[in-house]
Amino acid sequence: MSPTQIKLTSLRFSFTLSILLIFSLTLSGCSTFSASCKTQLKANWVDQQVLKADLVQLTSAEFEGRKTGTQGAALTRAYLNERFTQIGLTPWQSAQADTKTTTQQSKNTGKFNLPFTYSQGFSERKGSNVIGVLKASNPSTSWRLVIAHYDHLGVKGRKIYPGADDNASGIAAMLQLANYAATHPELFTKTNLMFVATDAEEPGLYGGYALAELLSQQNITPNNKQIELAINLDMVGRPERSMVVYLEGRRGFKQFPLIKQKLINETGLCIKAKHPRKRGQLTGNIDWLRASDHYPLHKIGVPWLYFGVPPHQDYHAPSDTQEKIDFEFLAAVTSSAHQLLIIDSLQLGNIQ
Repeated sequence: MSPTQIKLTSLRFSFTLSILLIFSLTLSGCSTFSASCKTQLKANWVDQQVLKADLVQLTSAEFEGRKTGTQGAALTRAYLNERFTQIGLTPWQSAQADTKTTTQQSKNTGKFNLPFTYSQGFSERKGSNVIGVLKASNPSTSWRLVIAHYDHLGVKGRKIYPGADDNASGIAAMLQLANYAATHPELFTKTNLMFVATDAEEPGLYGGYALAELLSQQNITPNNKQIELAINLDMVGRPERSMVVYLEGRRGFKQFPLIKQKLINETGLCIKAKHPRKRGQLTGNIDWLRASDHYPLHKIGVPWLYFGVPPHQDYHAPSDTQEKIDFEFLAAVTSSAHQLLIIDSLQLGNIQ
């Protein structure tokens, strides 16, 4: 999750307000007091061994914190290219337009990579998204996207910032979703899928903006008007409270309460539609609309939903390690995202 949209503030709440908040959570149907939240999560199809193996590899010292423009980022892309190939994805080859977001691929670029350039300060920098697609078994113009940023903070001094939750968790979940879709084509007879691992999210959502620029071109497939839904997975491995994940983007969907309840029933996760404001400590006063790579897609009219957890004590710290990931929770979030990929278009019912 990008820090550029976060302004730190010290929030103080009275005892009365705290009592009211607890009461509100109790009535919400998704608190720890609610029968909707189950003690046993359901994510039957998710291979937690592979889920963990991917996350462990992404957070390894070899990948050096995956900072944009580093050797660690290049190794991460090589790994993602290998995994996309194993899964059976097809490279998104339709983005060969003459714009600054589609600079010539170098000889060392993987077939799934789409390089882009961006300006930061007074210098021009390079990043590269990794994009694969799965076509529907029947001809279709309907698309759904899964996005997750793979970059993190790299190495500072002698310390590696592994970014297990931010955002190796989202990438590992996306790989599971892609693999399950590839092995179950009968679920996607009318829906094409695109899987996007974005780069340069941390310095300013630059990979998301590069993607949005391409999708805005009406002569490529998909374009923004063909996308029913984009699912953003950013920090989905460390629940603040037991079995609670936050799903932003409700205002873009007429039937969001029904969608939310369907996800709760499927996995047992508590799904809340708005991030909380933490009490009694410094916290990010975060604009969740602009907090991650769904925002550039929002700006071009793509309907989106964003799974994530609030910043925790290991956010953007060397201590954000794979040992602290709740893999049962991560698997359940993955399963919930899958439900959004297969839900009927009419039930999805987005406003656009």
